[in-house]
Amino acid sequence: MTATQKSSVDIIYEAIRERICLGVYESGAVLYEGELGKEFEVSRTPIRQVLQRLAYEKLAVVKVGVGTTVQDQPLETQRQGLQIRSGIYRIIDDLGITATPQDIEASIAPLYYRVSRLSADAEREKFWSVLRDVHLLTAGLIADDVLKRTDDMLFYRTVPGLVHQSARFPDLATNLIRTEFEKLIGPIEKGDFQTYFRLRAETLLSYCALLDAAES
Repeated sequence: MTATQKSSVDIIYEAIRERICLGVYESGAVLYEGELGKEFEVSRTPIRQVLQRLAYEKLAVVKVGVGTTVQDQPLETQRQGLQIRSGIYRIIDDLGITATPQDIEASIAPLYYRVSRLSADAEREKFWSVLRDVHLLTAGLIADDVLKRTDDMLFYRTVPGLVHQSARFPDLATNLIRTEFEKLIGPIEKGDFQTYFRLRAETLLSYCALLDAAES
């Protein structure tokens, strides 16, 4: 297997993680080893490795007598996750810990098009894909592996709630995403990535309004 090829564990892990993000597997849903093994046509061993990884990432929890279930992410925990990620971006801005991907320009145009096409009748999959790809774009600009890994873990803990709320309040979600991307596109095009992270630290906190809508 080459460095660019993914293992079966990685592929299954990402598939299940995406289902959690989309709400296919809701909080408390049991992830059965046998069923997943049959679906992905693998033995229980790789499935067990996937579930252990999900538990380590705080996306699932092992319950005695029940099995592995999707972990609940309370609203306050999600808010804290956004605040911590904002703090990470401020550190990156302050210390200038940025990278310059070679293919960044090629990824901007299609992402900008998809952001501009978001609307009140968009399906949750579209909100998910935009939020994910903005995150991946951001991750590619982080030069420190520890900060990148921490941001990645927190993203996947908070994004299920944002996707769920986007489906409930599509107008608000569309406005937040468009407003953020319009602020970020300039620094990206100029290659001013420190400004990008300074602005991202600010705009990321605006998503708390989407979480707060759940309590209104």
